[in-house]
Amino acid sequence: MCADVDVKNSGADQKTIIRYDYAPGEISTLCADSINETQAALDKLATIPKEARTLENTIIAFDQIITDFQERSGVLIFMNYIHSDEKLRDEATKCDEKVGPFGISIFTRKDLYDVFKDLIGRNKNEEKLISEVKLSFEENGLKLSDETLAKVKDLKSQLAVKETQFSSNLNSDTSTVAVEEKELVGVPSEVIARLNKQANEKYLIPAQGPLYMQVMENCSLPETRKKLITASHNIQAEKNVALLEDAILLREKIAALMGFSTWADYRVMRNMSKSGKNVLNFLNDLKLKLKERNKKDIDQLLTFKKELGPSSTEIYPWDIYFLSYQLKKRDFSLDNEVIREYFPAEKVVQGMFDIYEQLLGLKFVPVKNIKVWHTDVRSFEIQDKTTKKLIAYFFTDFYPRDGKYKHAAAFGLIGGRQLGTNYSIPVSSIVANFNAPTAEKPSLLNHDEVETIFHEFGHIMHQTLTRAPYGILAGTSVQHDFVEAPSQMMENWVWQPEILSKISGHYKDTKKKLPQDLVKKMIAAKDFQQGYFFTRQLFLGVLDMTYNTSVGAVDTTAVFKKLYKEITGIEPVENDHFQASFGHLMSGYDAGYYGYLWSLVYADDIFTKFKGKNILNSTVGQKYRKTILEQGNMKDGMNLLHDFLGRAPNNKAFFERLHIAGSN
Repeated sequence: MCADVDVKNSGADQKTIIRYDYAPGEISTLCADSINETQAALDKLATIPKEARTLENTIIAFDQIITDFQERSGVLIFMNYIHSDEKLRDEATKCDEKVGPFGISIFTRKDLYDVFKDLIGRNKNEEKLISEVKLSFEENGLKLSDETLAKVKDLKSQLAVKETQFSSNLNSDTSTVAVEEKELVGVPSEVIARLNKQANEKYLIPAQGPLYMQVMENCSLPETRKKLITASHNIQAEKNVALLEDAILLREKIAALMGFSTWADYRVMRNMSKSGKNVLNFLNDLKLKLKERNKKDIDQLLTFKKELGPSSTEIYPWDIYFLSYQLKKRDFSLDNEVIREYFPAEKVVQGMFDIYEQLLGLKFVPVKNIKVWHTDVRSFEIQDKTTKKLIAYFFTDFYPRDGKYKHAAAFGLIGGRQLGTNYSIPVSSIVANFNAPTAEKPSLLNHDEVETIFHEFGHIMHQTLTRAPYGILAGTSVQHDFVEAPSQMMENWVWQPEILSKISGHYKDTKKKLPQDLVKKMIAAKDFQQGYFFTRQLFLGVLDMTYNTSVGAVDTTAVFKKLYKEITGIEPVENDHFQASFGHLMSGYDAGYYGYLWSLVYADDIFTKFKGKNILNSTVGQKYRKTILEQGNMKDGMNLLHDFLGRAPNNKAFFERLHIAGSN
């Protein structure tokens, strides 16, 4: 993001941290080599005679072999998310389709399990590693009969392929809606200028991403918004609905063979929640608490809609973004297009760096001699502020392009682990899709996008600051319903007046900070429509859990429509297949989407230690770095929280956020 970074991809002084310049066919070859070499290394480990086994040549060697494989294959698969060459992306997808089943095959090997099952560690760290590795084998069926285990292995391999295909379909999607200019009433001219104009004078609106959202928020014609949301909720529907429904059946069969009532019970057994029943209790309790708050928010939108058109009688899905944004503009005088002017991306990122540096004792240094996969990409070193020692590298890849991942995410590419007397250098990347700079303006962010950067960079910190000794327990390899706590906790900073001053500056003159009256209005509006927002999050969590607690074939569309109406109080789009584009269902978050809300309870509790006078307190920040970010999965989430908080965590701050009654 810094202007002085040299983004040329050639030259003698350029070094490669993450390779991207693959020749045709090379990704396929390297992927196969990685699998074959890993297979050979594991075969050798499994044949070590019992009397010759040590912790170093068994469990610690296993961690090294698996981490090596994850890093080698992970970088290849990453190409599917960022590479501009469609053929290479296709190779990366096929690699992913092979890696998934191979990973399953590793943890269904009884010869390996027999090597580890009776090991005893010499210290707490080794005991934790042994315990987690054994659990990984056991959750893949190593206590089953050979016949049943073979069935589980086969079903999991089929499942992995379907999940990869689902995700690949979304990554490659380029759905658009063609409209005439007269259909864009209310859309700012600057937004229209960013749309692709065809020879027939029609404009193409992407069915997802920032331009989609800007049209949905501003277009006063409901017909246009309906077209857009219908297209958005049908992305890859023809292929992905079938893949999802096949996956649900496969999951049911696997769970039954493993001795679990549902896939959800199987998936969460190692999470903080422990069981599907506990998750559903959490969600249902929240549903009751949110019901009245959500109704007030929807009624507020309907009242506003009636002011715009007295004959209006109900709220439709295509109304939500428009009415919320327009009402927010009216009641709080907040206009995203005005707010954007004070959040040029480079200024936001540099301000964020300053904050993280002060809190966590770090230094972020732009690097000029690292090869990057696109001219938009920037590379940085993370150094310890006191010792000046290199800790990690990370990349930022912020702007849309064809074939690129469509949302925002933090990808851990090389993890942390102890290698002899040295500690490895982690590497991560933020991939996002903010408005790209133009000849007239730099990239400008709305406040939601600023919050997104802080969220994803929270993941980057968790991935790169790890000091866990073992790769498979490092960074964000924590319990699944804890992984979003550190990232969601960091969102709180963008709501503090002191911080908004640090990260803002008008794009024409960055010395001009976000005006105080605008800051006050933004903070005052923070609670606006939060009942609906959290109800939607709740709906997504319930939808996910319903799919993954089902028995028998599931009509995912019928389930979606029923739950959407029941929980949000709004009728869904008539031809709605939203589940086909709900990537979390098939990308490792299955029976896990509840984790966003679950971990937010803990994120809000963590923030109580920073809130107020400690917002930039380096002592508190360093404790947070040491007790949570550096630990990885060396301790369970509840223990990490207790170490930082100095007490048992509670949900008081979470329910205060929602202005609803809770329980401790």
